[in-house]
Amino acid sequence: MRVIRVDDEVWRALQKKAMPFEDTPNSVLRRILKTNGLRPRKRAVKRIPRGERTPQEEFRQPILRALYEMGGSGKTAEVLDRVEGIFGGKLTNADRATLSHGEIRWRNTAQWERNVMVDEGLLKRTSSRGVWELTEKGIKLAERELQDS
Repeated sequence: MRVIRVDDEVWRALQKKAMPFEDTPNSVLRRILKTNGLRPRKRAVKRIPRGERTPQEEFRQPILRALYEMGGSGKTAEVLDRVEGIFGGKLTNADRATLSHGEIRWRNTAQWERNVMVDEGLLKRTSSRGVWELTEKGIKLAERELQDS
């Protein structure tokens, strides 16, 4: 803990802001400086009603198809562009909305599905950063799904 010296005028100002028997000079300064040690509360995010956005799992087949058609691997942006083409006009206005951090919702959702696909062994975990790559298991599933459609 550090020691600071204040003049009489500052001391009287601190005393005026203090709650008797509760505050210390440090707690008064924390309140004035808004450094209470707590993180500021995040604004509540308005949830999208069910059915207004495409469910995450519906991105799996388009991701598999896009990667398969690209020879098994591709850069993130290129894969997502192909996925958009595969979806055509099926993406909703909610899917096309921009999230608070600037990304388009459907692209973010597709990347979450990519993570699930990595966990399930369909995409390689060891691919270079920014590259999505099918595993043998992913190639076999893509071939089966493309035959069925």
